[in-house]
Amino acid sequence: MDKVRIGKIINTFGIRGELKVLSMTDFPDERFAPGAHMFIRRQGKDIDVEITSHRVHKGYDLVTINNLRDINLVEQYKGLECYAFKDEELLDEDEYYFNDLVGCKVYNYGELIGEVEDVYENMYQDILAVDHNGKRLMIPYVEAFVKAIDIDEKRIDVELIKGFIDDED
Repeated sequence: MDKVRIGKIINTFGIRGELKVLSMTDFPDERFAPGAHMFIRRQGKDIDVEITSHRVHKGYDLVTINNLRDINLVEQYKGLECYAFKDEELLDEDEYYFNDLVGCKVYNYGELIGEVEDVYENMYQDILAVDHNGKRLMIPYVEAFVKAIDIDEKRIDVELIKGFIDDED
């Protein structure tokens, strides 16, 4: 079963074992609910943990895991990313996870320009990182550029402005 990134542990909070998580999910209430499982990725291995409490403080999700109520037991998780299994039931029809875009072929006005390598989530707009002839092309994920997405066909159609792609090198 595929996993999706749901956040990054940026610090501990207080002395009672809470982890301060920068959420990267549209479903924080479900992903960080007590009883939910998430995976903390350390050195390429996923550690399965159960969330035992959740609250929001100043825009961050504060969670405790595995009933660990001591800062000394959770400091080791600072800086690590959190994942969860994909749950298609959380999505509405015609919605998808960003990691479903990875591997999609990107066409600019019908001409193949590359393949999505990654999607960067950003405060202002998300960015598609596209491999274009060995160079990384960063395309803002906005309606002005991204015109159509077909996850089943692994195809993204864009309309980039002149000069966006520098093929003169």
